Amino acid sequence: MTETEAKPGISLGAFGMILVLVSIGAFFAALAAAYYFVLAERTDRDPGHFSNWFWLSTALIVLSSGCLQRARSTLLFARFGSYRRDLWVTTAVGLAFLVTQVLGCLDLNAQGVFVAGNAKGSMYYVFTGVHGFHLVGGIGALVWLVRKARALRDGEEQPLRRHRAAARHVASYWHFMGAVWIGLFVFLLIWR
Repeated sequence: MTETEAKPGISLGAFGMILVLVSIGAFFAALAAAYYFVLAERTDRDPGHFSNWFWLSTALIVLSSGCLQRARSTLLFARFGSYRRDLWVTTAVGLAFLVTQVLGCLDLNAQGVFVAGNAKGSMYYVFTGVHGFHLVGGIGALVWLVRKARALRDGEEQPLRRHRAAARHVASYWHFMGAVWIGLFVFLLIWR
C-alpha cells in the first residue's frame, strides 16, 4: 500500500471519540439506574412543578444540533464565512440551553425543591448539573473549531480535511450530548 492510498479501518480520532461517548453514556446510564433504584420505593416530597425552562432548553438543544449540522454542510462546500457564523450560532444556542437549565433549577429552588431532603428533586439538580458540565466541554470544542476555522483558506485541501474530521468529532459529541439530555428529560418526566 502506498502512502497516497487510504487505509481501511477507523481513525484514531474516531476511536477516541467512540470511547469518550461510550464512557459518558455508561456514566449517565449508571446514574439513571441508581436513581431508579433509590426512587422506586420512595414516596417522599413532591419534586415540584416541572419548569417550562426545561421544555425550552430541550427545544434549544435540538435547535443547536440543527445549526451544527448546517455548519458542517457549509464546511463541506468550503463556505468558510457561513461555517464560522453557523458555529457561533450553535455556540450561542448552546449557551442559551445552559442559561435555561440554570433558570429551571432556580425555578425549582423557588418552589422549595432542594438537593438535600428531596430525592426526586435532587435528581433534577444532579442530572442538569452533570449534563451542563459536559456541555460546557462541548461549547469549548465549538469555540476551538471557530478559532481553527480562521486559518482555513481556499485551495488548501489538507488543512480542510483535518478540520472536517475535527468538526465531525465535535459534532458527534454535541449530538450525543443532545441525545443524552433528551433521554434524561424523558427519565425526569417519567419519575415526576
